[in-house]
Amino acid sequence: MKKYVPKLIPKEHLVLPDYFKESIETTPKKAENTGDLLWNVLSLLSILAAITVFSYHVGFSLSFLLFAFFASSWGKNRLERLLKFRFVPTLKLCTLGIMSFILIGNGFQYRDRIKQAEEDKRIAALAEQKAEVEAKRREVQRLDSVRTYLSKADNLLEKGAYAKAIYFYNQSGRFVSTDETDTQHRLHEGLANSYVRTKQYKLALQHYDELSRTSSLNGEQLYQQALCYQQVGRKTEAIAGFRQASEAGHRQATKLYDKLNPLVRKLLYYQTVCCDGSYSPSNAKGRGACSHHGGVCNWNKPIYETYRKYDVNGL
Repeated sequence: MKKYVPKLIPKEHLVLPDYFKESIETTPKKAENTGDLLWNVLSLLSILAAITVFSYHVGFSLSFLLFAFFASSWGKNRLERLLKFRFVPTLKLCTLGIMSFILIGNGFQYRDRIKQAEEDKRIAALAEQKAEVEAKRREVQRLDSVRTYLSKADNLLEKGAYAKAIYFYNQSGRFVSTDETDTQHRLHEGLANSYVRTKQYKLALQHYDELSRTSSLNGEQLYQQALCYQQVGRKTEAIAGFRQASEAGHRQATKLYDKLNPLVRKLLYYQTVCCDGSYSPSNAKGRGACSHHGGVCNWNKPIYETYRKYDVNGL
């Protein structure tokens, strides 16, 4: 039977000096599993932190991911298989310490970026508030300009200063918006009246057209529009306009309509009239006519057709 003899080989020539020594477990397996669990939890928290800060600081997010990799059991095993070495706890702590310094540096940058983002939001909110105040100020100024110019124009129109009234009406038109229907109506009516008084009939017609697009013209407006048509040589439209104004109760329009489109009589035929006032049904001219109606009182009463010279219904 072979027996191990200690110190048979000199110490300096030993190849495996600890081969025959009994290994002693210094750390219980349970404690090792508990440590790995804590590191994995820390790794998971680092991944969540990386996702949270990614939109603000990509470098800070990558630092958390690297920290999670080195801290996790998966990262440790992956690193040992790839580099063929053992990632001992001391080396792991050193590596994570370096990563912690990197995290702290990136954390300061992240804090600055958060502050900058908050400052940008504050500045944007102030700018938006300032823009709203400026918009309200401009709107008040616009409405004030509209009222001022229209009031001056109306006063000048009443005083007969038509050229000046036209100027102020046009100035107010620069500030009137398209959705202000009543103000637009007032503006076009004033310009139409002013252009009529200054004999600028074509320009007046443009504003009467604008008035007719938004509302029905009253009798006076129809009459003035017809006068403008007459002055620019659009006779058929003038006649139709005078008729519309006449139907709206404008007396002067009725006179002009009768003048421009008089009634015309046309002889159609001659009719036999009985003494009782009736017409002979057969319009007989010989003996026995109107025998049952008291005889004939008029053998040849002219029958006329009355009509207007121009047919405005077709205009």
